[in-house]
Amino acid sequence: MSLKIVDSDAHVIETLRTFTYMEKGQEKYRPVLLHSSPDDIIDTQGGKARSKEYWLVDGNVWSPTRNQGYDETTPGQREMTDIKGRLAHMDQMGIDVQVLYPTYFLSSKTENPDCEWALIRSYNRWLADIWKKSDNRLRWVAIPPLRSREKVADELRFCKDNGACGIFLVGIENDRELDDPYFYPLWEIAQELDLAACIHSGIHSATYMNLFKNSSTRFMSNRSPGVGAFHALIMRDIPQKFPKMRWGFVEFSASWVPYAINYTELSYWKNRNNPSWSSADLLKRNNIYVACQMTDDLPYIISKVGDDNLVIGTDYGHHDQATEIDAMRLMRDEGKLPEQTVNKILDANARAFYGLN
Repeated sequence: MSLKIVDSDAHVIETLRTFTYMEKGQEKYRPVLLHSSPDDIIDTQGGKARSKEYWLVDGNVWSPTRNQGYDETTPGQREMTDIKGRLAHMDQMGIDVQVLYPTYFLSSKTENPDCEWALIRSYNRWLADIWKKSDNRLRWVAIPPLRSREKVADELRFCKDNGACGIFLVGIENDRELDDPYFYPLWEIAQELDLAACIHSGIHSATYMNLFKNSSTRFMSNRSPGVGAFHALIMRDIPQKFPKMRWGFVEFSASWVPYAINYTELSYWKNRNNPSWSSADLLKRNNIYVACQMTDDLPYIISKVGDDNLVIGTDYGHHDQATEIDAMRLMRDEGKLPEQTVNKILDANARAFYGLN
C-alpha cells in the first residue's frame, strides 16, 4: 500500500478569471489589466517594479506575482484552468490531497470594505468551483471578509459547504495582532464550523506595507509577524479560551519554533506567571501545527516539540525560499527520520490539522 500524502501548503495563481464570480453591481471592483512599455519602472503598492502588465485595484497599481514555479509547473496547473493536469501532476508526486492557499491575497489590496468583499467573495466561489471538479482532492482555505464582519459567518458557512478546511490569515490582520479580542467572534465561528486558523506568511497591514515597501527583503514584513502572532496567542492564552480551535503556522519553516517557545517561557517567568505547560507539549496542548521544510534541522526540532504537530507542504505553484516541490519524496526517501514520524508529518498530522478525517 502506498503512503498517503497531504500537501499542506500549495498555491493557486489568480488571474482576471478569478474575479468573474462577482455579484451584479460588484463588477466595478474587478482588477483592470494595464500594459506598460518594456523599459518603464512603475512605482506600485508593493514597491518599484518593471513588468509588461499590471493590475489596477481600487485605484492602486499592483505588479503581477513573479513568484511562480515556471520550471516545475504549467500555467494551467498553477492558474487552475487545467485541473485534470494538476491532479495528474499530484499523482506523479504521490500526493493524495493538496490544501490550496491564495497568492494574490498574500498582501492586502484595499481598505475599502465593499471592494474587499467583492474580491474575496469572487475568490471563494472560484475555489469552490475548483473543489467541485477535483473529486475532493483540492481542498482550500477560505478568506474571511474581515472588513465586513456581518458577512463573515454566512461566507464561511458557504466555504465550509464547498470544500474549505481552514481560514486564511496572516500574522497581522488590518493592523491588529491575532490575540486582539476583535477576532474572538471569528474564533467562535471557526470552532462552530470546525475550520482551522491557517496563519500563512504574508502582509495585511497598510502600516507594515508602507514601512517595508522598498525593502530588499520580505522577512520583516511577511515572515516575522507570524512568529509574533504565535507568541501573542500563547501569552494571552487564546488557544485555551477556544479549546476546539486548531491553529497552524504555514510557510515560515519550523526552525523558529524552539526559539519562540523559549522566549515565551521567559516572558511568563518575567511576568511572575508560572507556566502551566512544558515546552515539549506546548504545541500539542494548544492544538498548534507548524509546517516544516526539509531545510529545517528536523531531528533537533522534534527533540524539542515532538512529531505530532508538524506538517509539510510543497509551496506548489511558487518559486521562493519555501518552495520544495520534491519535499514529500525527499522526506519519504532520505531515511533521516523514523518511518512512523514520516507518516505522521506527511499524512496523519495534516489530516488532523485540516480536519480531513
